[in-house]
Amino acid sequence: MQRIKNKNIKWWLGFASCMMLFVIIGIFAYTKTSFLFKGIQIEATIEHKDDTPLAIIKGKAKNATYISLNGREIFIDRDGSFSEPIAFIPGFSVVTIDATDKFGKNKEKKFQVVYEKSLGTVAMLNN
Repeated sequence: MQRIKNKNIKWWLGFASCMMLFVIIGIFAYTKTSFLFKGIQIEATIEHKDDTPLAIIKGKAKNATYISLNGREIFIDRDGSFSEPIAFIPGFSVVTIDATDKFGKNKEKKFQVVYEKSLGTVAMLNN
């Protein structure tokens, strides 16, 4: 204990500077590698216009390298954005978006859709 108390101000400033440098390097490393811990993040919406069974699924799949809609591969931009048309049949349907990242981790998002042909309306339940 006596050794620590006998250090001069120059030593303490050097010690504090080194500690700050290690903290800054740690924060920088965490921000650059946080995608490894977060995994895939899927955000999607279904846009439907009245009087037609066609709809467009738009969204973003962050950190994904492969994405499929109901088992069919769709294309994504560099930032993970996608937009894909889909046709609904009258009655109950399930729309599934599957995404895979470069480490082989999978994420799935499902929409339960009820389409009424006579009314031209779509009711959606998110999972």
